[in-house]
Amino acid sequence: MADPGVDDPGAGHRRLGRVGDSLARWLSPPAPERPQVAEQPAEAVLDLLRHLGVAMVRAGDPVDRVTVILEDVARTYAARGVRFFVLPTGVFVRIETGEETSQVDFAPASSSQLRLDQVDALYRLVDDIRHAKVSVGEATDRLDDLLASQPRMPGWVRVIGAALLTVGLGLMLNPALVALPAYVVLGAGVGLLTVWADRSAGVAIVLPVVASFAVTWAAFELARPTLDLWPLDVVIPPLVTLLPGAALTMATIELSAGSMLSGSARLVYGLQRLLLLAFGITLGIELAGLPGHDIGADTLGAWAAWVGVLVFALGHYLHSSVPGRSLPWLVLVLYVAYAAQTIAGALMGSLGGSFVAGVVLLPLAYAIQERPSGPPVAVIFLPTFWMLVPGALGLEGVTELVGADSAAGLGDFLNALLVIVAIAAGVLVGAGVSERFGRATGSWRGL
Repeated sequence: MADPGVDDPGAGHRRLGRVGDSLARWLSPPAPERPQVAEQPAEAVLDLLRHLGVAMVRAGDPVDRVTVILEDVARTYAARGVRFFVLPTGVFVRIETGEETSQVDFAPASSSQLRLDQVDALYRLVDDIRHAKVSVGEATDRLDDLLASQPRMPGWVRVIGAALLTVGLGLMLNPALVALPAYVVLGAGVGLLTVWADRSAGVAIVLPVVASFAVTWAAFELARPTLDLWPLDVVIPPLVTLLPGAALTMATIELSAGSMLSGSARLVYGLQRLLLLAFGITLGIELAGLPGHDIGADTLGAWAAWVGVLVFALGHYLHSSVPGRSLPWLVLVLYVAYAAQTIAGALMGSLGGSFVAGVVLLPLAYAIQERPSGPPVAVIFLPTFWMLVPGALGLEGVTELVGADSAAGLGDFLNALLVIVAIAAGVLVGAGVSERFGRATGSWRGL
C-alpha cells in the first residue's frame, strides 16, 4: 500500500485526464434524446417539410441551418430516406414512400420576408414538432394559419413605427435636434409606401427606387431650405427598413460555410437592392440639384445615441409586429449589442467593434431563448442587423459618391463591405459556441 505521505506519481496524470474528459463533455455536450411520434403518411410529411423549409427561408435562416432543422423534423415523424436541397428561392425534398419508391417535390419561396410575429410563431411550431407535441396534420394547419395571419398592428400604427425607427437611427447616426422633424416626416412617408407595397406586388417591386427618390428629393427641396440642414445627413435613416444589410451579412455567412449557390444569390440580391436605392438617390439629387456648400447643425450629446436605441426598439415593436412579450428582451439585446460595438470600437476600431458585437449577439440570444418568456433567436437576432447598420454605412458611402466627395464615398463603401465581413465573422464565432449548447437544450429554434 502506498505511503500516504508520499505523492502518487500517477495522481497528477489522472487529475489531468479527468479535467480533459470534463472539457471534452463541455465542448461537445450530448444531444438530447429526440422523441418521435408514430410514423406519419409520407406524402403529408413531404408536403409539410417543403412548405416549412420555405417559411424558414423567408424568416431569414441560412440554408444549412434550414436543412438541419428539416432533418430534425423528418426524424421526429420517423420519415425514411429524406434528402433536401435548399435555396433562397425554393426547397426540394425527396422522401421514401415505399420499399423501392420515393417521391420528390418542390416549393418555391416568395421574396417577401415574414414579419417578426410570424417568425416567432414559426419557430415555436418547430419547437413543438421537435418535442413530438403535434401531428403532421396539426403542424400543417398551424403553419398555414401563421402564414395567412394579418399584422398585429393596423397600417397607421406601422407608419408611426416607421417614423420612430427613423428617429432612433437618426439619433444614433446624426443626432441633430433640428433634424428630428425631418426624420419624423420622411420616416412616416416611407412607412406609408411600405404599407402600400405590402398590399400591391407592383409597388413592392419599385419600392426601393420610389422610396429613395422621394426621400432624397424631399430632403433636398424641403428639409434644406426649411430646416437649414445638409440634406444628405437625413437621407439614410428613413431608408433603414429597405437596406440589404441583413441579406449581405447572411450571404457572407453562407459563403463562409460553403453554401456557394445560396450565398451568391443573396449577395447579388443585396447588391442589386443597394444599387436600386443608389439609383433613386442619384435621380433625386439630379432633379433637386446639389447644394453648393455643406451645412453643419449642432448635435445633441453622446446620450442621444443611447436614447435612440430605445426609440429604435419601440419603432420595431410597432412597425415589424414584434410580439409584445418579446419587447423587453429585444431592448436588452439591442443595448448589449450597441454597447459591445461602441466599447470594442473605441479599443479596436470600427471593424473590431463590429466583430465583437457579432460574437456576443448569438450567445445572448440563445440564453434569452431559454427563459420561459424568451422569444426564438431569430426574433431578436434579425432587428439587430438594422441597428448595427452595415447596409447603412454602404448607402452612406454611395450618397457621398454621387454627392460632393466621391473619394470619401468610395472609401466608405469599401469600409462597409469590411464591416459586413467583420459582423459575419463574429456571428460565425458566436454561432459555433451557441450551437453546442442550444442544440443540447430542449428549446433550440434555429439560427
